[in-house]
Amino acid sequence: MLPSDSASRFARLFEGFAPGEPERLLAAGSTRVLRRREVLFREGEPAAALFVVEAGRIKLTQLTPGGQEVIMRYLAPGDVFAAVALFEGSTYPVTAQATERTRVRAWTRTVLRELVREHPRFEPNLLRIVSSHMQEALSRVRELATETVAQRLARTLLRLGKQIGERDGDGSVRLERITQQEIAEIAGTTLYTVSRTLAEWEAQGLVETGRQRLRVRDGAGLQGIADGA
Repeated sequence: MLPSDSASRFARLFEGFAPGEPERLLAAGSTRVLRRREVLFREGEPAAALFVVEAGRIKLTQLTPGGQEVIMRYLAPGDVFAAVALFEGSTYPVTAQATERTRVRAWTRTVLRELVREHPRFEPNLLRIVSSHMQEALSRVRELATETVAQRLARTLLRLGKQIGERDGDGSVRLERITQQEIAEIAGTTLYTVSRTLAEWEAQGLVETGRQRLRVRDGAGLQGIADGA
């Protein structure tokens, strides 16, 4: 059965499927449990499998020519990644590392080919997910080129809230087990700037900070900053 806490995310992968089909596809895959900080695969390795996060969290990173690690995306339960395995001769464009104890389900390239043949909706759904990730990456490039640091930081927090945030009853969104250094890397700025800006926003009631955690208290306010208001 699909995990109940991530049904809406799995729905993207299995949109348009007949009852029972998603369970058969999941059964065709194998599960793997990763320890905290364990690497699932590295950038440049042959793309041997497609994965979906079932529990925990995955961090996707790339290395710059100078050897600096850049965080590309965080993945939460229900998120699909490494769809590049669909294509013959492809390699992983990122490194995937667990940031906590994490369980993933994998479909090898051989199994993936069979599933695509047997379930016509599977490949288009995968490609739509890949397209959305590419659009997000392009948006980040545009943001780095055209937006202020405050705009990029606000947009980063909002994006992280959608990817890995937990919504509380008061409407605030919690980001757990993430450092200000990691936020700085995603937003394309320095730790000092993030620390100073978050302190200002905390005084304004927009966010609440703590050790490896952050709470977005006023999402509308951050959206206004992101939009340049």
